[in-house]
Amino acid sequence: MNIVSPPGLIRPLRPARRALVLALLATTAVMAQVAPTPSNVDIAENTATKKEKETEAVQLPAFEVKSSKDQGYFAKQSVSGMKTSQDLADMSANVRVIPRDLIDDIGVPESASDTLKFVASGVNPYVRGEQMQIRGQRVGFTMVDDIPDLSFFADNAGIDTYEVLKGPQALLYGSNPSLFGLVIKTTKKPLPEFQGSLGASIGDYGWKRVDFDITGPLAKGFSYRIVSAYQKSDGFNESYRDNRRIVNSTVQWTNGKATVRASYDWHQFDLGTFDAVNVIDNRGPILKPYRSPKGRFFRYAPSWGTYGLYFNDLRLNATYQWNENWQSRVYYQTERGDRPSIDYLYVGTRDFAHDTLTLDYFDYDENFESKVYGTDNIGKYTIGKVNLQTNFGYLYDTRKGVGETFTYTPAFITTSFSNPIDFSKIAVPSSPKNKPSPNREDGTTQTYYFLETLSMFDDRLIVNGGISRIKATNPQAPSNDTQDSAKRAGIVVKPIKNVSLYYGYATMFQATSATTIDINGNRLPNRLGEGNEVGVKTDLFGGLVNATVDYYWLTLSNIPVPSGLRNANGVGYYLLSPERKYTGYEADLQFQLTKNWQLTTVFWTGETLDTDGKRASNTVNESAGAFTRYNFTEGPLKNWNVGGGTYISGNRYFRGGQSFDGYSVTNVFIGYRYNQNLSYTLRVNNIFDKEYVAGAWSPGDADVGDPRMIRLSVEYRFR
Repeated sequence: MNIVSPPGLIRPLRPARRALVLALLATTAVMAQVAPTPSNVDIAENTATKKEKETEAVQLPAFEVKSSKDQGYFAKQSVSGMKTSQDLADMSANVRVIPRDLIDDIGVPESASDTLKFVASGVNPYVRGEQMQIRGQRVGFTMVDDIPDLSFFADNAGIDTYEVLKGPQALLYGSNPSLFGLVIKTTKKPLPEFQGSLGASIGDYGWKRVDFDITGPLAKGFSYRIVSAYQKSDGFNESYRDNRRIVNSTVQWTNGKATVRASYDWHQFDLGTFDAVNVIDNRGPILKPYRSPKGRFFRYAPSWGTYGLYFNDLRLNATYQWNENWQSRVYYQTERGDRPSIDYLYVGTRDFAHDTLTLDYFDYDENFESKVYGTDNIGKYTIGKVNLQTNFGYLYDTRKGVGETFTYTPAFITTSFSNPIDFSKIAVPSSPKNKPSPNREDGTTQTYYFLETLSMFDDRLIVNGGISRIKATNPQAPSNDTQDSAKRAGIVVKPIKNVSLYYGYATMFQATSATTIDINGNRLPNRLGEGNEVGVKTDLFGGLVNATVDYYWLTLSNIPVPSGLRNANGVGYYLLSPERKYTGYEADLQFQLTKNWQLTTVFWTGETLDTDGKRASNTVNESAGAFTRYNFTEGPLKNWNVGGGTYISGNRYFRGGQSFDGYSVTNVFIGYRYNQNLSYTLRVNNIFDKEYVAGAWSPGDADVGDPRMIRLSVEYRFR
């Protein structure tokens, strides 16, 4: 299949590039006026010391990173792209690793998408929370330690790194990943030495947060780690409140060859019922949040209840090193959750011509549980002058609904745009909720995979290929059993030292759920995909410049598209888009500009075309981002640091010609390290107070970006 990039594909990004360059120049100018802080990371070290630091004992056997804290902004290895520790330069795909130091500096603990948009090409928010787009298309759930996670909202307090894997990943990760890529969160692991931190923050709109992280050894090979967070946030209005309680606890035992770990996570989110907050003025091609006469953030619904999320996760993981070349791991997770939306209204219809707004009543409470278990195995050996690596394993994933209540009343109440009623006087509907539905099983997937990698000519040529067998079972679907395979192949050529040319190919298969139905109640067919990617990776000037630049072309079949229609019970119907084609360019660039100055920049431009050759609905076609930090190590500003970043998004387009404008948002911070233990940080997010739509489910249901927010934090680290 030959897909030719349309003429002028890169031209739309030019305004974004100009804005990004101006932002970077402004940041540079500010830093030049000031003059030299050691950050949490002492990056004022020579290249030899850096390489030495990279090889320190920060990894567990082959499968996972123990800690990326104090390792700087730039990572050169992934543990998820191949399910084993692997140099990024040896992988035939664009894989981006975001270490903990960069996560901390971006300083947005509530959302993966709002962190990654600055520093991972082609990653953009889809709606509020963990939902995001990669390469112009919404992707599914993120993963935690290679295990599918079912939370729409999450917190990064217990996360050590984000890994963004571009392209189809079904071979290694089953049918959950999309064609475009997935995000894997690697959690903080117990460390062999005692250390910890305590942080506290305050900010605008009643934002308060406390973070606690402690780890260390116990007796006879045991160690522990406890990470917790408490957040109280009123939000810029009550619909955007975001209160959290997080506890991640881990106990680990190791004797050198074997490592056994048990983790228990408890997450409780108390969120505003934000669906009703934004009324969209759709009287023109440019969609805009409607400004109420009562104020910019006035809410067209009463605050009856809470959109809550409660999760309990238990994860068990065991790895064993059979010898210096062969290792295995087994893992198990059980997750129980509750996703209640309690007594709230959301926008049904709007009529600007007659000054009326109709709200629907919605009450939803879902309880569910999931189980995941599997095994991964890796072996390295040599035949002649060829080094080989074998990966094989098995993944089982199931989700079951264990009871839910659901009430939906369309056109519950009608009010006026210009003179809305006093919502505080609206009573909660007295009609009883529907009885809990019987237990249902949404289905299971089983994946068997095999991947072989060959490395020749002193690692100048690396070739891999593999296949997986995916079996999906859905008791509620017309066809209970579906089977298909996913394939993967790639080649990496290194014509000169520190330069890698690569090509990657992969396919995907994803079974649709029983609720993905058309207006006649028929379940839509399974999704199939094929992806190609070609690119170049460099690691130049002793590690001072790292870059990945690629071009991709992807095809996805049988795409479900929300129709905007619901049945009497509120269940949404879908339309079927037979095929979409995706093309695009990406660049991820990292610079060590001076011994104290790090900069990461990302660019992406692409197209998403439906079967008729027109741009697909709810897509963003271009974005760019940058993030930087400068540490002052001498002079009057010694022990200070300054940094920040800019994110630029193209417009969000919907079929029919309507769109939300593109936008840019800039965050900055300044920090001071009082001593080795105590530090302070002042951040200003959205410093120019831009008004923008960050994401949207549809033309009438959007998430407005946060206004300017100022936060002051203090952290005490102890050892």
